[in-house]
Amino acid sequence: MTTKTYTKLFLSISALWILVNCGGSGDSASHAAGANAQNDTPVTDTYDGDEGEGSNIPYLRAHHSEYGKEDGTKPPVPIKDPARGSIDWIIVAENEQNAEKLAQHIRFMIDRLESGANPRAFDKLFLMEAYMKYNRFYTTTVERSGNRIVVSKNAQTACAYDVIAAHSDAVIADFFGQGNITKDYSSVAESILASSDCDAERDAVGAYIAQRQRKHGR
Repeated sequence: MTTKTYTKLFLSISALWILVNCGGSGDSASHAAGANAQNDTPVTDTYDGDEGEGSNIPYLRAHHSEYGKEDGTKPPVPIKDPARGSIDWIIVAENEQNAEKLAQHIRFMIDRLESGANPRAFDKLFLMEAYMKYNRFYTTTVERSGNRIVVSKNAQTACAYDVIAAHSDAVIADFFGQGNITKDYSSVAESILASSDCDAERDAVGAYIAQRQRKHGR
């Protein structure tokens, strides 16, 4: 065997050793397949609420106190009907621009949740709502006429109703009341999830939250 042949053989063996011990194309393909399998889930957003073109959150926070009920009192409060699983919300803005910004925000969030996004992923309550929306456990309609917005939500299960009712309470107290979108309602979500209303959904919702919950600000 010639020196040239020995050199080629040595280089071939060295290249093989590097591939095996340092992670060559075989390992990379395996890791890529695993990553793809893990990511074969609905899209997740990790923002806390301020980002997202079309969300209008900065505007709404600045004008949060300019929304009320038909009689002029504030904040706006929905009509809840647990028996029907419905929440009907008439919100009157101080002007049409405010009304349109709010209507746009609600429609934007419907689209995001139905596509599998998880805004405010640090909060288990919002993740529960995202799960319910993505899986069509409740429906939402939004209508605007002038400075008046009508939002109707209808839940298909008792668990879904508990979630959208708790979400509406959070919106009343913190968003319309203070312009606050940072409070964490995870303890409320845990109570709902532990209730008998959520026996059928508990395992699936718990897995959804465990996979998608993020620390605040991430």
